[in-house]
Amino acid sequence: MWYRLAAVAGLVFVVTDFASAQQNNVYSKAVPPEKAALDRLNLRTEWTAVVPVEGNRDTLAQVQTIDDQVFVQTRAGLLVAIDALTGRVQWAARLGNGSYGNAYPVAANANFVFCAHVTKLYAFYRYTGVTEFVAELGTPPTTGLACDDQSVFCVLGMRPGNAGAHRVAVFDMPRAITVNEPVKGPIDPLAQGAKKTATNPVDDLLKRYSPGTSTAPNDAFDPVVRPRVLETPVGGYTGTKTPSLSTLPSVQPPYSLDNRAPAVSLSTLPSMRQPYKLRQESGKYIQQTPSLGVIPPSVAASLLLSDLRPKAVEPKLRWEYGLTSRILYPAFLTPTRAWAVTDDNIVLALNKRSEAGKVGIEVSERLTSPIAAAPAVTGTTHYLALGNGNVIAVDATSGNLSGGLSVKWRSNPGGINNHTPFITKTHIYAAGDDTGVVCMHRLDGPFKEEKGAPPKAEDVQKNRVREYYAGDIIWRSDNSADRVIGANEEFIYVRDRQGRFLVYDAKRATDPARQKSGPLGSANFSEFNLHVVNTANDRVYLAADNGLIVCLRDAGTKYAKPMVVWPPAEVNRPKVLGVETFTKDGMNPDPKKDPDPKKQ
Repeated sequence: MWYRLAAVAGLVFVVTDFASAQQNNVYSKAVPPEKAALDRLNLRTEWTAVVPVEGNRDTLAQVQTIDDQVFVQTRAGLLVAIDALTGRVQWAARLGNGSYGNAYPVAANANFVFCAHVTKLYAFYRYTGVTEFVAELGTPPTTGLACDDQSVFCVLGMRPGNAGAHRVAVFDMPRAITVNEPVKGPIDPLAQGAKKTATNPVDDLLKRYSPGTSTAPNDAFDPVVRPRVLETPVGGYTGTKTPSLSTLPSVQPPYSLDNRAPAVSLSTLPSMRQPYKLRQESGKYIQQTPSLGVIPPSVAASLLLSDLRPKAVEPKLRWEYGLTSRILYPAFLTPTRAWAVTDDNIVLALNKRSEAGKVGIEVSERLTSPIAAAPAVTGTTHYLALGNGNVIAVDATSGNLSGGLSVKWRSNPGGINNHTPFITKTHIYAAGDDTGVVCMHRLDGPFKEEKGAPPKAEDVQKNRVREYYAGDIIWRSDNSADRVIGANEEFIYVRDRQGRFLVYDAKRATDPARQKSGPLGSANFSEFNLHVVNTANDRVYLAADNGLIVCLRDAGTKYAKPMVVWPPAEVNRPKVLGVETFTKDGMNPDPKKDPDPKKQ
């Protein structure tokens, strides 16, 4: 009997050990890198942060670097903003009700950061976390967001009952609150050119709400009492306005027109179509009962008209455009266009300034090979990595429907190119499976490879120093090193398939004869199993699914302050001096369409 008890006890210990081991293996066991390992790479730890994860199903889903901030999303719907310089948590917000959902990349402009969760669009102030608005999208997003200073661009699924695959919806930012400057000194109202009396700040606040919830401010008192006009909602099933049932004393059958005697039911009306009237006795049986589909909108309209609760700030839908094919990546913008890439190898550009129902397609071209990764953008140039191994540079401000894309240059680094190209001031790095990392020259015109002193003219003529042009391949790495996560002016930092951390010379090959380059240093950081590509500055980020984030930088004093490596994209319309920058609806006007004669 004793050996049976021993066997049971041993089985219990084995099950307990297995359960504890399984519990510990849910997340990575990543810890901050040791100083000795970083010294070999000439790196140092800038800061370390831990984002809490909830339960065994929660994990870090997205880690993005935008300007001087790091935005982290968890699978449970937690959005955290971290100061990229110090690692201090600036604010955190809970999206939705804590349910698990897909996390898509956020977008940010100078003031706000936009995030989509399930079917909601959230807008937060970037540095305080105060909620600007929460809007209903109708359908879940399918890719990340894009934005400029006036609008946010969402790629959404089609609404139920509508044909198509995806749609691009553009929402304008709500009207900003304007604070009037105080008037200094007494003002003579009879004097010419005297300024008008400043409006009430409450009236400026009410301008941000939907029309009909507030009366327009008047400069002078109007003794005439005018009826308040409200917008009548349109029925949900048809396009006609149905009569309101609010005139009846009761909405419960039998429906009576007054309190003296019950009247006949509304079902005896011959028709609910306009004009609404009773037919004669001889024709009352032509249509005995009205359609019940018009009654729910009528009840909803009466309830909306009697709802006196204030409405929250909501963005205005400028336009939406439906497609019969799926959009693969977030929209990428220029000052006047919104570009999209579909799964049928089509690259198209939509006019950002289009009105509702008049969306104009300015460029559309079907490529012979699929776009294998999200395009890279700098300035007004877009770099597309194709599945056949080519990388093309496109001028995003040119091109048309007849001529297609305006291609600046084309290069063939080979491989699949299923990773977004990494851009620096002078070079572009293509990467992907069976490709490795390929360094190419990015700028137009010749670029002379300098070693020490500037090259002499005779050395260039004798090909002792090579000249590179845009798209020329300078060096390539082994195929196993296939993801660039950061760079500075001297080095680029790469992760291979096994998770090793590699450091390469950013501009020169270690074997110029074969145009091959080997790593200058390496370390095993495989426990950091989330790839964070820093496109904002020269910092390098390591992240693990257990919530640990480590920021590294080059140990040289040159990089004590963050240095911009990736030239930013141009997405906002330039402000013209002498022209009004915003119209009455809060939009940036087009000087050609809306000239201001007073400013000419």
